[in-house]
Amino acid sequence: MKLIKTTLLTAALTAGLSAGAAIAQETNTQASKAQGVQAQEQQGATKQVQISEKQVDQFVHAYLTVQLIGQKYQAEIQAAGDQAKAKDLQQEAREKMQTAISDNGIAMQKYREISIAANQNESLRGRISEKLTIELESRKQAQNVDS
Repeated sequence: MKLIKTTLLTAALTAGLSAGAAIAQETNTQASKAQGVQAQEQQGATKQVQISEKQVDQFVHAYLTVQLIGQKYQAEIQAAGDQAKAKDLQQEAREKMQTAISDNGIAMQKYREISIAANQNESLRGRISEKLTIELESRKQAQNVDS
């Protein structure tokens, strides 16, 4: 059972990290240098990136917050009556995600770097997955206590 849970968490983490990187990149790709910046980031991420435990913790907290924001806004965007409203909601969601990332003590650039590196580095992905599991279990227990 634990193997299935770990496998599902790893699959969700990989998909989520890809989505998180896409969201983070989308916020910066509005600038005219988007393709050059993206290429540099990908090249930088393929090098061995040193990421401290504190940065992993910050990333995990930011990642979970970004996922919650994404889930909340996804339903609102799908229910939007027109493209203009959907676009406004997307922009609002991006801004809230950026704020959530910085509120968790991590720079947008570092968040993006960790996200890209985690997709390419199994060891880092494992560290993040482990921290996510611990954090999710902690939140679940806190909810049970509050209930």
